[in-house]
Amino acid sequence: MSNPPEPPESIRRKHADTMPTITESFPRIRSVDRLPASLRVAEEARARRLAEASTTAFETVEFRAPRSGTEVRLARYFGMLGVGTTAATAIAAGSFVHLQHAGPLRNPRRSGYVDVVLSGVVAEANRLWGSEWWLGDLDVFRDTPGTVTRPQIDVLGPAWILRIDRDVLRSWAMRDLSVQRMLHQVHAERYRILETVYGVDQRSTLARLAQLLQYLARRRDVLDTARLVPKDDDVLHGPTQKHLADALGLSLASVEKSMSVLRKHGVLASTGKGRANRAYNILRPELLQAAAHGHAFEAPDLRMA
Repeated sequence: MSNPPEPPESIRRKHADTMPTITESFPRIRSVDRLPASLRVAEEARARRLAEASTTAFETVEFRAPRSGTEVRLARYFGMLGVGTTAATAIAAGSFVHLQHAGPLRNPRRSGYVDVVLSGVVAEANRLWGSEWWLGDLDVFRDTPGTVTRPQIDVLGPAWILRIDRDVLRSWAMRDLSVQRMLHQVHAERYRILETVYGVDQRSTLARLAQLLQYLARRRDVLDTARLVPKDDDVLHGPTQKHLADALGLSLASVEKSMSVLRKHGVLASTGKGRANRAYNILRPELLQAAAHGHAFEAPDLRMA
């Protein structure tokens, strides 16, 4: 049986990429089309399997270093805020947690980050912010961060700060609805705190002070579940009575008088000396909440045993 004629040069160039596979058994044949039908089907099926395996491998396999324990806990924390698993893992990879002692917040004006106060108290423009308060430019749908200069932010005591890369947060907010929902909830909580704690109303000085102390001392269960920071006791560290008075727009004398009432009824005990008190041991959280709601201590249900 004579060999088939050589295919034209144009066919050889067209099928040059198939030569290593089809010439092993048929060295004189340069075109898949010239193979017997059964072998041609087998060759095409093998090529499809190789292509599918290659595509699947590149699409589903992610090569990255093992995650640290902190990154795992951060992903759990974002997940508990409602973020999807994939987005929570990615945002956690672009975040870190650090402990900062009293003093100016490190890199407060760097617009490439968003900071979250996990525990402790910070002062910003005479306002006091507590646990899970977000600092920075949260308008992540803008291409570049805002150019408005942020006021100085002072940490009033040991505080754990979560720092999130803004570009990573923006990237996922643009394509993931769960991240958008988390940011919406953050904005809603900010407005609620501004209205509840710092809003102008007819409450007494005692009620407003109790409301501020309750807010600064609060700690949501999500932080304990995520195990991001050590558990706190019922002691509020950081602000002086002068900080509390400036935050509420009250006189220092009126704040001192209200603090004396709270101590007298066993609601809290202050440590330190005079006006420089920086630690407040909350002995009766339920009475502090009642005072924040405007209840008088003389009421029967609020009498001390």
